Amino acid sequence: MIDLILLFLGILGLLAASYSDIKTTEVPDWICYSLIISGLSLRFLEYLNSGNFYALKITLLSFLIFFIIGNIMYYIRQWGGGDAKLIMAIAVIFAVYPSSLLSIFSPKLDHSYFPIAIFINILIVGMIYTIIFTVYLSIKNIEPLKKEMNLYFEKTQSTRKIFLILSILLIVLALIIEDIVVKIIMFSSSASVLFLLYFWIYIKSVEKACMYKKIQVSNLLEGDWLTQDVYKNNKLILRKPKYGLTKDNIGLLKKNDIKIVEVKQGIVFVPVFLISVMISLIFGNIVNYII
Repeated sequence: MIDLILLFLGILGLLAASYSDIKTTEVPDWICYSLIISGLSLRFLEYLNSGNFYALKITLLSFLIFFIIGNIMYYIRQWGGGDAKLIMAIAVIFAVYPSSLLSIFSPKLDHSYFPIAIFINILIVGMIYTIIFTVYLSIKNIEPLKKEMNLYFEKTQSTRKIFLILSILLIVLALIIEDIVVKIIMFSSSASVLFLLYFWIYIKSVEKACMYKKIQVSNLLEGDWLTQDVYKNNKLILRKPKYGLTKDNIGLLKKNDIKIVEVKQGIVFVPVFLISVMISLIFGNIVNYII
């Protein structure tokens, strides 16, 4: 029964978080905290009722592990604060695979720790989702993207020449060396050098053309990412926070009558969590289908 209640709460919470992220690009803290408190409370009640400490122990361990993982992803600026809190909530709610679903699905878990299976699926689904979302943004903002790419081509003219020379040198070496394995490595390296350079230019152009937006200070939210330091009359008002805006930062901008700032809007990522949890419940760890 506890597993079914947690399953219902988890899916409902992820649906609410996904809707909020799509509509506002924010995940309310109350959703994450409610899931965490509910998961820990229900597992504690289960322990009091049955005396079985296993599920509660795994839940506490899951929270600790994903508290660390969530903070790492936040501080390396891969996820926002809402994403980091939500992964902790998922780890608590789905610390143990719901045994009642085993009569319906046959997930490939190989006795692996279920939250880790979810996290691996999030990374895989997230990579595919990010590529699709980036292509979508590129098509939607094709003219600004062309403009930004032209600017980056001008800025990186010298760098592109260096990379081109390096690529040619690798090809020449590949033609000289007789070992077929080394030849393949050299040719692959030559192609990779140019690909990575132009891919970097493309990503930076998409970021600048599609994700940098000027918004009213009155519309700023805690956790928003400034793209640059804020000045007024050549006086520094606020240095760009490394980990997103705080309430104090927003208050400082309002106090100094700053009207508009430029922020970087991230990818709406919470739907990836919902999709990955559903995949995990039905199929288990999708890496097991690949290898």
